[in-house]
Amino acid sequence: MSDTRLLQPSAASILQSMRDIGYTLDTAVADIIDNSIAASADKIELIFLENPTPHFLIIDNGVGMYDEELYDALRFATKSPVAARADEDLGRFGLGLKTASFSQSRRLTVISSKNSKISAARWDLDYVVEKDQWLLEILDPKDIRLDKEYLEKIKVHGTIVMWENLDRVLSGDKDTFSPRQVAGVLGKLREHLELVFHKFLEGKVFGKKISILLNNIELQPFDPFCLQNSFTQNQAQEKIVINDSIVTIQAFILPHFSKMDRSDYENFKKRSDFLNNQGAYVYRNHRLMVWGDWFRLIPKSEATKYARVQINFDKKIDDLWAIDIKKSKATPPLAVLERLKQVIGRISEASVRLSSRRVNKALETNEVPWNRFSGEYINYRINRNFPVYQKFKNSLSEEQRNNFNTLLEILESSLPVQSIYADMTSNPKQISLHENYDLEEMQEKFIAFADFMEAKQMQKHSFKQAALACGLFEKYSNNLEEWLEAYYA
Repeated sequence: MSDTRLLQPSAASILQSMRDIGYTLDTAVADIIDNSIAASADKIELIFLENPTPHFLIIDNGVGMYDEELYDALRFATKSPVAARADEDLGRFGLGLKTASFSQSRRLTVISSKNSKISAARWDLDYVVEKDQWLLEILDPKDIRLDKEYLEKIKVHGTIVMWENLDRVLSGDKDTFSPRQVAGVLGKLREHLELVFHKFLEGKVFGKKISILLNNIELQPFDPFCLQNSFTQNQAQEKIVINDSIVTIQAFILPHFSKMDRSDYENFKKRSDFLNNQGAYVYRNHRLMVWGDWFRLIPKSEATKYARVQINFDKKIDDLWAIDIKKSKATPPLAVLERLKQVIGRISEASVRLSSRRVNKALETNEVPWNRFSGEYINYRINRNFPVYQKFKNSLSEEQRNNFNTLLEILESSLPVQSIYADMTSNPKQISLHENYDLEEMQEKFIAFADFMEAKQMQKHSFKQAALACGLFEKYSNNLEEWLEAYYA
């Protein structure tokens, strides 16, 4: 019979290696919040404190833990990834609390209260490295260095996770944040959590609303599908059964940016543009894990930038999704990819129609200054049948007409298509086709335009349509009727 030998891994090496799994502050905090939700918390407070040294608190009002429960929670890989979990338990590997915490800090302290009995313990990376042993420090609650106002929050039940020595959050070797750093780091964290936990913040999970506060300001859910907008197109939900577990798939076509109010548009815009946010949004028990990815089924393109697909699966089939420790990566199983491919085919057509409808409406008639020609190539040309063009051309001599046509051809061939495309992709609401004139100046331009067109020889309604079609007075449509009455008086 062959012999065996117990090889104990180095605590110092393992702990320091696990710091580089790939967490960001955003994904690390989200992992801790998963534990709070698993503990049935409906209020979670995130608090960044600068004094006496920078530290970060995650406080929840969950059921809390007794001594042995706390020690077990602080054990690495405390629960098998294949073990059954409660519906509210969003954990996976039994590593999240420890790996997420050490990815951002060198000291993790957990204080928990259950039925008014407080327990506390600490992992100190520097102490473990010094001793090279898995030595968890058991703390006397009296020795906990934390303001009473925070301990009062868990007096009856709840848990506090405290990160100290924030060497991965701070830049360089500084011991304090600058105000700009604080605003930037916390602002990014807020946006991440408002998206990842938006269904919980909306009260759509477990029949209860979960409140998350960051430095005493409550997070507001960010719905990536813009469902509150009546112009969002919802397609029918589809279901796939995999290993007795149901995966739901539902597609959405977001409204064109012109159909969003300013606040909605700005909210979408600051979280990256429509082009980069298109794709599948994968939820694990309603907690968002992966978003903005077509999983190599199609490339991201301008034509599909309004398309989104919501996929929700149950943690019972975690093993089929290749989930990583951070719960920020997942790959759909083949059955889901095949159905997603079919869904993409349908919504791509709808998104293309939405993107092109406005172009066609504006450019494919003889009543606007520009025409769009499509064939082997797509070209944009000034509409030679546009009334203003015809009127002006007829006022020119033959030589002037030739020179004017040459000028137009130069303008048409030098249209800054790439710049327009880039601006429409990144900042469509900032694009303006009009100079900023006051009303008096615009009325003078209207009179000059009317005289040029010999408007008094036209029906008032026909001239109004011509004035609107030329685009110059589009912003002043509310004043146009008044100007028309005055001109025709």
